[in-house]
Amino acid sequence: MTIPAPVRSWLLVALVVCLAGPVRGQDEGASAPSDPLAAARVYKSRASQLGAKGTVPAAWQAFVKNLEAAERDTLDAAAIEALELEGRRLVNRAAFLREVRDNREPLENLLGRYDRALRELAAVLDIPVDPALSGDEAAARLLDQATRTRLQQQLAADSLRVENRKFKELIGSGVAARDSLITALQVELSAVRKRLWETELRAGVAEADRSAAESALSVRQAREEAVREILDALGDKATAVTRPDGTIILQVHGLTFGVGSASLEPGQAELMKQLAAAVARFPGAAVRVEGHTDDTGSRAANLTLSERRAATVAGGIERRLKLAQGSIATAGVGPDRPIAPNSTAEGRARNRRIDIVIAPVE
Repeated sequence: MTIPAPVRSWLLVALVVCLAGPVRGQDEGASAPSDPLAAARVYKSRASQLGAKGTVPAAWQAFVKNLEAAERDTLDAAAIEALELEGRRLVNRAAFLREVRDNREPLENLLGRYDRALRELAAVLDIPVDPALSGDEAAARLLDQATRTRLQQQLAADSLRVENRKFKELIGSGVAARDSLITALQVELSAVRKRLWETELRAGVAEADRSAAESALSVRQAREEAVREILDALGDKATAVTRPDGTIILQVHGLTFGVGSASLEPGQAELMKQLAAAVARFPGAAVRVEGHTDDTGSRAANLTLSERRAATVAGGIERRLKLAQGSIATAGVGPDRPIAPNSTAEGRARNRRIDIVIAPVE
């Protein structure tokens, strides 16, 4: 049995509203105005600060559309009250996704958290964990079984409620002993409701972690696609290395300088144009240009020369992208980080390179 999308969304909202806590960047003591429309405007401002337009665009657009309708006085009072709840939900979703993004966890860690949440949920519900299942399939199985458990507990609660009414009709209000039994039944009913609520919250953990993992995977796939397109354009003039944290290093071998010089040889304009286009694919990312040399000559001279060459390339990219001078950091590494043996001419040629380091966008 597949859990309907509205149920999954409700579970996620319950988790975020109850567990997310105060929105980051806001005063924990602050509260929304008592007027629902004014409160909705406050939630819009908070959601905007948290980047909801980029992280939950569909929810953001729907909320803004409804808020604009309310401000045109085309919504009734009930719809405006619902709009306040929608704004609160939007803020908490944006805060949750920002929390995941700010932690900058590797995707493997996020998936590990996801699997641990599934195991914890299975333990709470006393559901055996199938070792052959993982990820989305395991979550769907657990959510289906959690729904069955919820329905069973709801039936139990309804049954207790019926029995409670029967006892009241039978014994009346004057028998202390039977009143005590009714009290016990009410306590038991409260306990069942509490367990039901805890089950729903833990089911929401699995849904929330899965959403976070899917978002991180989408970002990684987009960066990998950009790198592939950049390498297709550069051909054999560059290679790329992607670190686990998402940092991209373009190792450019096609730029040539005069011996002992930091000036580019003629004919490099097209390659510089392609490098600037590559950097432009990652707006907002911190970029650093590193110069590297082989081990010919003194280390001190090579460090100075590699720094000057890095500055030449960084300046060329800044001019093409119309960036302020110094926007791109530079570093001269000299011969300290070779990628090939310096004992051969081919190895030395590979070590004489420019690395463009592009950090993940926060």
